[in-house]
Amino acid sequence: MAAAASLAESGAAQGRILPGTDDPTWTAVSLHLRQQLRGPAHELVSPLQGPLKARENSHLLSAVRAASRMQATGAHWRLLLTASRDFFGSPRSQRAQRLYEALEQVADEHAVPALDQGAEPTVRSSGGQDLSWR
Repeated sequence: MAAAASLAESGAAQGRILPGTDDPTWTAVSLHLRQQLRGPAHELVSPLQGPLKARENSHLLSAVRAASRMQATGAHWRLLLTASRDFFGSPRSQRAQRLYEALEQVADEHAVPALDQGAEPTVRSSGGQDLSWR
């Protein structure tokens, strides 16, 4: 069963509502943002270094690799956007910082700040189409 829209408690999307993994919003991530993420994601896994080498981070590694191929699914996006910055590398890692900054841009465009309870969040895709979350 796919995850429903929920509040991100950490990561680049912290304090924002992320759509469910099967929501069409994820397919509406603009080509520009996916391309902007592609380079830093590739740099982070070629060669593989830092926390992503740890076995317990294999799902995050898979998501970063999918982003480097511009084939991230909704599940990948949610994992990337909710992962803490330190999972990508040390505070001094420029590669990790570039990736995290690209993820912050995705969060800014594809997640909305938390609203009052009962409010129906809506986001506008890069094509101008309103995409409501259920």
